[in-house]
Amino acid sequence: MSAGRDFVNQVLTEIENSILKPLEDIESSVEGILEGIAEGMNIEKPKVVATINLVNECGEFVGEDKRCQGIAGRYLPEEATILINYRVDMNTIIHLLAHHIHAVEIGRTKYAQVRKLEELRLPWELRPTEVIAMYRTALLTRTLSSRAWRTYNEEVKPRIREIDEKINNARLMVNYLERHAEYVFSSRKPI
Repeated sequence: MSAGRDFVNQVLTEIENSILKPLEDIESSVEGILEGIAEGMNIEKPKVVATINLVNECGEFVGEDKRCQGIAGRYLPEEATILINYRVDMNTIIHLLAHHIHAVEIGRTKYAQVRKLEELRLPWELRPTEVIAMYRTALLTRTLSSRAWRTYNEEVKPRIREIDEKINNARLMVNYLERHAEYVFSSRKPI
């Protein structure tokens, strides 16, 4: 039984070191990028949560052009949080910040209500909050500092590659553990 626990601990350590730690590093680096912009605009910086899970702006209803899938994240106004897929690009980071800026301007509660109604009524590309975010993204991108780009290229991109390289190993270990548990369960004789 001790060997089994040792392997479980090994799997958990692999997940912690190979996935969760690099995700936290991505969050920290993206927060640093956003902090520089937010300070310059005198607004609160949003929180950042990075995930391995696929996430995009499509919401429940996907329009015909499916461009919403190109934004690998989502702004959560109630929590002032930017949720990003770990493979985030700079366009997504700035686009989601544009949503945050808009929410701060009109109030996060009102923004959340407007956003929810837009999602029910319109495809992504026709939602007014998206049109505003697209425009603001272009404006913000022009003013990005070389430090922001350097942070993305030197801190975020290497973590993306690190996770890509190590995620399959963690999955294999979990798969092995799962198959072992199924074997033990199936070998039990019914009473």
